[in-house]
Parts: sequence; structure tokens; C-alpha cells
Amino acid sequence: MRRLTVLILSLAMSPPLLAHYEGPLVTYWVFWGLLISSLAYAIGWMRTRHHVQWWKPLLFGVGVLILASGVLGPVAHWAHASLAGHMTQHMLLLAVVPPLVLLARPLPQFLAALPLNVRRKVGPVAGHIYRLAGDTPVSAFVAHGLVIWLWHLPSPLQISITDPLLHDAVHLLFFITGLWFWWSLMAPARLGHTGFGPAAVLAALTVMHTGMLGALLTFAPGLLYTEHPAGFAGFSELSDQQLAGLVMWVPGGLVYVVAALVLGIAWLRHVSHSDRDASATIGAE
Repeated sequence: MRRLTVLILSLAMSPPLLAHYEGPLVTYWVFWGLLISSLAYAIGWMRTRHHVQWWKPLLFGVGVLILASGVLGPVAHWAHASLAGHMTQHMLLLAVVPPLVLLARPLPQFLAALPLNVRRKVGPVAGHIYRLAGDTPVSAFVAHGLVIWLWHLPSPLQISITDPLLHDAVHLLFFITGLWFWWSLMAPARLGHTGFGPAAVLAALTVMHTGMLGALLTFAPGLLYTEHPAGFAGFSELSDQQLAGLVMWVPGGLVYVVAALVLGIAWLRHVSHSDRDASATIGAE
């Protein structure tokens, strides 16, 4: 975690890399949000490290590094000049960082970083949100899908890039709904539920609708986002838009495909174990 903090601090001392933010990064709220979150996790991990598997802080660190690259670093710089870069940024916020962070299960570390009296007040509220988010997979699926489609329509996306505050709000919305959706897929295992089948279906449906949106961008005969900077490394504006569609369609969709497969296998194993237990019970009678 020390290396992660050093990296974020070094980003603060570098020239601005964001398309919509002008000024030193130390005055940018996203920078401070990442730094405070990383420090809080590091403090909590130090207090609970004897009870945390080694791979959890590693996953959390990788997730935050990718997030920092996406909103403060090279990917943010690429997004300034290219629609494909902007789409890569969106897919990191929606489909890559949320599952990495959630698999690390960072809530105990964040709570452990708080003073004891604050922890006693915040803990029950956090636990309630934790369970509620996991118990509402259909709502998470709908919210996640609506956010993706709404903010990739030409007019909303082009409006958002002209307003720095709105642009940040959209990215934050991507990340929050991404966390909600991915947690609702993972929650059956964590909360002791057996909803792996429905979770696999929701992941598969997400593959379908994001793939459809990616295909629309890829095969559109003309430019859809005329106000967005596009074209880089010799690509024409239309080729850049097609590449953006492919980013959502192929690597972005692959993440959801893997999730659907993993959840489907978990569901089949649960059904198999249930049938075996039922057969054993009948045989014993």
C-alpha cells in the first residue's frame, strides 16, 4: 500500500492529464478521494493484517492502481484525444475496477481504520447497505444498464464532456452502479444465498445489451459524437469510433462473459450438491 500512495502522490506533482480539468491535481477532488481511500485501507489493513489473506490487499491495490490510471493517469490522457480512450476509461469504471475491489472485500479494513466510537455507529449502517445491495440484483441490473445506455447516447455524452462537474458526476455514477451491480452478482456466495442461477442470467443479459451497444457504435455509418475529440495514431474519426465500439463489445463484454460462466458453474455445483444430498437422505430412509 505504501507504493500505491507514492504513485498517487507522484501523479499529483505531474502536469494535469485530464481532458476537462485544468490546474494541479492536488486541487482535484478525485485525487483526494483516491488518496484518502488508499490511506484508510492501508491503516485498516495494518490493524487487521493477521486476519486477511495476502491476495486481498493485492487485488485492492491493483484495482486502485487501474482506477488511478483511468481517472488521473495515462488512460485519462488518452480519453482526452480519442473516443476509444474514453470508452476504455468507461469500461474500467464499469466492469474492471468494481469486481477487483469487491473481491478484496475491503469493508472490514475501511471500518477498522475508523475510531472505535465512530465504527460502532457506522458499522450497522454499512452492514445494512451491504446486505441491501446484495439483495437487489434486478434493481442493480436495471440501474447499471440504464446508466450505460443513457450516457452513451450522443447528446448526453457530448453534453457531459462540456461540463467538468457533470463529467465527474457521470464517472462517479458509472463506478457506484458498477459496484452495486457486481456486488449483487457476488453476494449469493458472501451472504449464504443460493441465487447463482439468476446472477448468471443477469450477467449474460448484460453481455447481450452491452454487446448490442458496442455493435451499434462499431457499425454506425457516420459519426455519432461529432463534438468529442477523435482520431489518434493515424486513425480517422470514424475508425476511432469503431474502435470504441469494439472496446465495449469485445474486451468489455468478455468480463461479463467470464462472470456469467463462473456464476453458472457455481449454480450447477450447488444443484449437483443439493441433488446428491437429497439422494443420500432418501437412501438413508
